[in-house]
Amino acid sequence: MSEILESINRRIESIALSLVTMEGEDIPVLGEMLGQLNEIEAEGEPVADPAFVALAKALSAYLERIILRETSDVKPFEAGIEYLQAFCRSMTNEVAYTTDLTDIFLALGVAADQFDAQKDPSAEVVINPKTEPASSEPPGDIPEDLAHFNTPSPDLSDEDLDIFSGFVAESLEGLESIEVGLIDLEQNPDDTESINTIFRSFHTIKGVSGFLGLDRINKLAHRSENLLDKIRSNDINMDADITDVILDSVDLLKQMVQGVQDGMDNSTELDIGSDIVPVVMRIEEIQAVAQRGAKPIGEILVDQGTLSPNDLKAAVAKQKEAPDKKLGQILMEDGVAEAKQVAKALRDQKRSGVRKRDLQVKVDTLKLDNLVDLAGELVIAQAMLRQHPYVLAADDQRLAHTLGQLNQITSSLQTMTMTLRMVPIKSTFQKMVRLVRDLARNSGKKVQLTMEGEETEIDRNVVDELYEPMVHMIRNSVDHGLETPQERETDGKDAEGEICLKAFHRGGNIVVEISDNGRGLNRARIVEKARANGLINDESKLGDDDINNLIFQPGFSTAKEVSDISGRGVGMDVVKKAIEKLRGRVDIQTVPGRGSTFVISLPLTLAIIEGMLVRVGDERYVIPALSIIESFRPTREQYSTVEGKGEMILSRGRLIPLVRLGQIFGCPTDVEHPWQGLVVIVEYDGKHMSLLLDELLGKEEVVIKSMGEMMKAVQGIAGGAIMGDGRVGLILDMAGIWQLAMQ
Repeated sequence: MSEILESINRRIESIALSLVTMEGEDIPVLGEMLGQLNEIEAEGEPVADPAFVALAKALSAYLERIILRETSDVKPFEAGIEYLQAFCRSMTNEVAYTTDLTDIFLALGVAADQFDAQKDPSAEVVINPKTEPASSEPPGDIPEDLAHFNTPSPDLSDEDLDIFSGFVAESLEGLESIEVGLIDLEQNPDDTESINTIFRSFHTIKGVSGFLGLDRINKLAHRSENLLDKIRSNDINMDADITDVILDSVDLLKQMVQGVQDGMDNSTELDIGSDIVPVVMRIEEIQAVAQRGAKPIGEILVDQGTLSPNDLKAAVAKQKEAPDKKLGQILMEDGVAEAKQVAKALRDQKRSGVRKRDLQVKVDTLKLDNLVDLAGELVIAQAMLRQHPYVLAADDQRLAHTLGQLNQITSSLQTMTMTLRMVPIKSTFQKMVRLVRDLARNSGKKVQLTMEGEETEIDRNVVDELYEPMVHMIRNSVDHGLETPQERETDGKDAEGEICLKAFHRGGNIVVEISDNGRGLNRARIVEKARANGLINDESKLGDDDINNLIFQPGFSTAKEVSDISGRGVGMDVVKKAIEKLRGRVDIQTVPGRGSTFVISLPLTLAIIEGMLVRVGDERYVIPALSIIESFRPTREQYSTVEGKGEMILSRGRLIPLVRLGQIFGCPTDVEHPWQGLVVIVEYDGKHMSLLLDELLGKEEVVIKSMGEMMKAVQGIAGGAIMGDGRVGLILDMAGIWQLAMQ
């Protein structure tokens, strides 16, 4: 018991210190105080004087009013903390605390006729109706507090705009975490940490929106928070209906928060007038219908193995004889449970402890991108310095040593700045959880989503661009790939289909696999549809990969009817274009009756590319390493022509078209015949071609530079890179090269 009181005292001292050092209305600090008070309630309930717990509850309620800007008077709160300190000292010294608390309860807004802590310690704190009217309307009637909403003026100062912008960013991030946590919670209703994470996110949105005067957001977040509070206190069981209503609440909050951003951008109203009443009434109805009693602390101790059923019966019998004593106190007095065990059981009943987080600094993404660009410029400048004629001509060991150190520092700095932009792909994967859930319900299919490699890191910009392609592919997997439960059982499969998301590093790239255990691609149906659309004439010349890749054609769909999920022929061509925009590729692996796997290969970052530096005449080009299959010097026998025109190179038993880069870009070359130079076999869209060049200069990582608007439309060029001698090397675009070669 003494250890618990010491913990409580430390929390009170922390609150007192925060009060002294706090400057102005610091919402995060106030939120931390509220968390400390909640912990004081949880720790004190089994061992402390009931009046002490009641005072902590009253202080929590008053602090919430301060956060919501319903009052600006902090003096009652400061006085209440002093009372709490004195009360704790008395309990620590085992001295009765005889001070009359009536005045401080009244100052905190708790009416004496509503709440008498000394007589009824289990009662909930009810704020004085003069300051916060209680709603007594039954479910179905619109509560009075939803009849009218205020909204901040669109004429905001720069300081206010910064505050609102911060609120928008924090809220959208919090709402995404709520979505993920809700799906996890539905699968594991006893996960107290998920409940607390969701609750804290709603609580933060509620508090800050109230502070900023965003009434609709505040009211909806407040109702959602109340529902979560009922769940974490075991008053309501978590089920699918509750998940649905909270997800609807999240969707509506996202819409309203985005409306705040749009209002700031356009200098219009920040309240877009969304109707929150239907969602609020559903929340109120759930709370009215689904409430049940909280699980007693004795049952928790029995479930944990701390207490035997016979010990619990004996303690309950003693409590009937002494009803003023709490069960936890009786168990400790009888020696059948320790104070730590009782406190832990109570925390499990109400909430889990807040996980300590590492300190983080939030940086504007524009500043981060600028830092990456500057690091790239530094790498270029360092390479140019090393290849400067004066440096190359110098015979100075100290200079060479210093340049070596500079190279190491520059390389480390570049690596570090690139890691700053790297984020786990987990956030993108977890967004798919709700998508799969909704698609399964709409299609009447049973689908389980599994994920592997969520901690795999990828460039933030790549993550953002990857979301839409993944949505399209998962939609297709659910609609086209997975069968109905009846079809699966007929085929001897489990009624529940499975979609697996997997991410991992391979070489210098990240690979994302989206697989399902459904029916696989119907190649016969694909060929039939492609012939009907005029995409092919003779399918006998098509291999399996060629047929698979037909689904990436614009407007291609094998769906027999249009559904809400897919069938309009818009999707896979979008996927292909989006992946190619990221300088990646997508491949298909499928087995009829067993499922399909879409393999997306992407560069780790959009700022740096790994490639082969080659020379054609006086020009240098960079071929992306992701496209290269092999390079070699062909023999005269490997070279052949088709009808004296089309040139081919024989490689590994296959004839591959030869593309002369010098002819395409109009630059003179050193070689006339292929066996005098080198060829690099590259792949694009399942097709192979061999590029004829003069010399391989080596493998390099280069910083990508945009070619500007004037050269944006130049076919065959993806960008440029500044080389060590200050000249520009052009990065080749395999799709453009292929189109130029076919002209």
